[in-house]
Amino acid sequence: MKRLNELFDIDNDMKIYSIHSDSRYVKPYSIFFCIEGLSVDGHRYVNDAIFQGAKVIVHSKELEHKDGIIYIQVADPLDELNRVSNIFYDYPSKKMHTIAVTGTSGKTVVASMVKKIMDHYCKAAYIGTISLEYDSVKEQCPYTTPETIYVQSKMADMVKRGIKVVAMEASSHGLALKRIDGVDFNTAVLTNVGEEHLDFHGTIEKYIESKRKLFEMLSSHSLAVLNKDEAVYEEFKKATKARTISYGIENESEIMAKNIKLSIDHSEFDLQLKGNVYHVDCPIITQFNIYNVLATVGVLIGLGFDDRMIVDAINHLEPISGRMELIPNDHKITIIVDYCQHTRDHKKVFEFVHQVAKGKIIAVLGAPCKRHIKRRRALGKLANQYLDHAILTEVDNRGGNVEEICQEIQEEITDIPSIIIPKREIAVEQAIEQACPGDIVLLLGKGQEKFISLEVGQEYYPGDKEIAIQAMKRIYEGEEEDEIS
Repeated sequence: MKRLNELFDIDNDMKIYSIHSDSRYVKPYSIFFCIEGLSVDGHRYVNDAIFQGAKVIVHSKELEHKDGIIYIQVADPLDELNRVSNIFYDYPSKKMHTIAVTGTSGKTVVASMVKKIMDHYCKAAYIGTISLEYDSVKEQCPYTTPETIYVQSKMADMVKRGIKVVAMEASSHGLALKRIDGVDFNTAVLTNVGEEHLDFHGTIEKYIESKRKLFEMLSSHSLAVLNKDEAVYEEFKKATKARTISYGIENESEIMAKNIKLSIDHSEFDLQLKGNVYHVDCPIITQFNIYNVLATVGVLIGLGFDDRMIVDAINHLEPISGRMELIPNDHKITIIVDYCQHTRDHKKVFEFVHQVAKGKIIAVLGAPCKRHIKRRRALGKLANQYLDHAILTEVDNRGGNVEEICQEIQEEITDIPSIIIPKREIAVEQAIEQACPGDIVLLLGKGQEKFISLEVGQEYYPGDKEIAIQAMKRIYEGEEEDEIS
């Protein structure tokens, strides 16, 4: 609870019990912020908010005033929401070490690695694509980077529960929509920048601008961990007042991986760190994940880890759920589950397995929905170049026709066998059934997710990992399976 004059420069000490930007959740004696979103204008729901009990309306457009209601007109209600929510929840991010990870890919892996490592030293939290996770709380986030009130209220609860470190994903959407403008970050990480999400940002320049904003927000007391192998490195370094630390593989950096040896189940490399070299062997696969390990090292330096602690942490890293995750089995088949959303991610995965494969490469590939039309033919060309067999199926159809989308991909697959199986559960089972000892099976597009996004809402999906495990039991151990409807 806060008094109104604590939140605004106003001569009124009314008690405020909650703040809201969604009229459906407004409670008595609350403030309602009229936020203009991508498809919804909060000004249209003022009467609903008042009916629910709002006593204060923060708005930018002219409104008809009602008796007993306080109206505060501002230039941008979203800016005010960030400012007020920070005060209302007592500046929670200032009471923890807060880390933001941005980039086209790798956000989930780096933020999750940091959380898992810090769990050995203190209470830590993760906010991102996989979930919201801290203490005994684990729930699905509404977005990769949730909205302002959600973030601030959860961080306030983290403070109450004794959380010391928070690692969160900062998506380009979340940054552009000002969802974390009110968060005080101690460390920010740039993984990489690819030409993605242009359906939202419009141009690559706007996309880069949204990510650069995170580093512009940092204070001089913060740390920016930057990938020196990315073309935008110098631009991001110049954009921030924070102390910077660089990492890379190709360009000379403060944190480097050299003499890399990639295997199907682990990676070895020499870690060059502050003039010292340490040989490490970690259960993380692919070169792009080594970049994520180096980014994590940068964060650990910011957290005060010494070299010995860093090397020990890397050697004992745990694979991240749904991110190049190996599914253990006794049948000598390598099964890898990966989220793999972007074209460049598919290419990196294919290049890696092509390099280490001894048998056939079989892949279950999801059909990019109507938001990602350009990815379809590109995916087909990559499959044709690197795979031995492709099974095309659904990922998140969002109202698209799965078979038609798969046919677009299949038109580019001319040199290898390919088949369309619209139902993903059956597609995964088919891939497992086709595999022989020594083969690699790639289950791409869903990662850890246990749902299929439809045009409206979601439907339950058991998950690639669970389906693969059950398929192996049925095929190799003769267990009966439930009939798939």
